[in-house]
Amino acid sequence: MKIDLSDTTIHNFPRAFINKRCEAIMIRTLEDKRREQLIDMYLAFEPRGSFGGLPPIIDAACVDWVMGMIDSAANLISLSFDVGVVGHSALFPINTDECEILVVVSPPQQKIGIGTEMTRSLIQLADELGFERIRLSVGAKNHVARHVYRKCGFQYSSRGLLDEVDMALDLANYRGSIDAPVSEIMTRKTVSVNPDTPCMDALNLLIENGVATLPVVDAKNRLKGIISETDLLIEANISKKTGEVLTREVVSVQSGSTVANVISLFHSRKLRCVPVLDRHMKLVGVVSRMDILRHYRQRLG
Repeated sequence: MKIDLSDTTIHNFPRAFINKRCEAIMIRTLEDKRREQLIDMYLAFEPRGSFGGLPPIIDAACVDWVMGMIDSAANLISLSFDVGVVGHSALFPINTDECEILVVVSPPQQKIGIGTEMTRSLIQLADELGFERIRLSVGAKNHVARHVYRKCGFQYSSRGLLDEVDMALDLANYRGSIDAPVSEIMTRKTVSVNPDTPCMDALNLLIENGVATLPVVDAKNRLKGIISETDLLIEANISKKTGEVLTREVVSVQSGSTVANVISLFHSRKLRCVPVLDRHMKLVGVVSRMDILRHYRQRLG
């Protein structure tokens, strides 16, 4: 049965991130025009049969296996602008509550963060599709993959056959942590400046408050940009006003956004904090990685 992904976040807003080689990668749902590229990725996989006999060693069997996943699973791909399809992840329904996942990265593209981002995207997809539990099997000697899954929240459940390890993720606990709105965890007492603030004053605020960035707002508290440590590394900028050197293209979130949305931003854009705006686009706070960690600590007691 074909799974409808048309209303999912990953379908409507493909996820972009920078890998450890500083290359742009996009994760999106599989399109018909990318099917041949996906098949080619598996045919070029070396060594084939390396994880539980997969991908199949015989070319025809390998193609049939990929087409079977396309027909029966929810499929995501990772795209490199230089190489094309460099990764594939699939979600297979077991029943209405449980699903199983598979994550495969082309060998030349492994160990640079693609597998981690694809796993996180699958977790969000499973959550949006209404599943309660995710299962997977991984080779006992595949320590890299096991580390990735553990980092993404999976726990060991049992030993499988042929030296495989079974792992699972309970989405009920996942939802409890990441479905909270940003407004519940953000820092409301935000230190900000205006475009006319001297950069020397902004520099003093950065040092005194131990922060890396300051929001820059106008008289109506609308976000105009940010001033950061990087903006002030050029000594000549310190004699200017913040409005002259601020960064205007700022990633921000709405107060109704979820913790999951913010985590996705932090991972894909390599951010440590983002401004939070209300529906009138006015600054109401800042959410940081530390705010999320405090949220986890409070929730876990």
